[in-house]
Amino acid sequence: MADTLKNGDYKIPVSLKGGTGRAGIESPADVHVKNNETTAEIIWSSSHYDYMVVDGKKYTRANKSGNSRFDIKVGDISKPVKVKADTVAMSTPHLIDYTITFDTSKAERTGGSDLSTAKYVAIPVMIACFVIGLVIGIKASRRRKKVKDKNA
Repeated sequence: MADTLKNGDYKIPVSLKGGTGRAGIESPADVHVKNNETTAEIIWSSSHYDYMVVDGKKYTRANKSGNSRFDIKVGDISKPVKVKADTVAMSTPHLIDYTITFDTSKAERTGGSDLSTAKYVAIPVMIACFVIGLVIGIKASRRRKKVKDKNA
């Protein structure tokens, strides 16, 4: 499904399973797609998470205060994403397994642009402007020539 989300910014409802059930994540999540690479902003209901592991890659907190926020890369956003999150809320740190699920059927575009679409619009507009400028220049040149011929 990641390839069906065009480049841009989205808000996508997200759910969390795993752990003790006391932790949660903010929904909808902000999701950014650029060059077909998807990044999701995961904001926990707690400030006690210091890192996450997604597809073997470790992500550290993106913010210093408030509830823990992580910007994680997501391969196929239409499938559940298995993650591990390290919490320091207990006496010793614990790495806990969770599953994050994005409801892409309810994805709401909030901004950004699909560059592949933009180039198909920009190029014809630039060509049209060039042609209009060329026509105006030719007409002005012909007028000057007529005025010059009348005065000669």
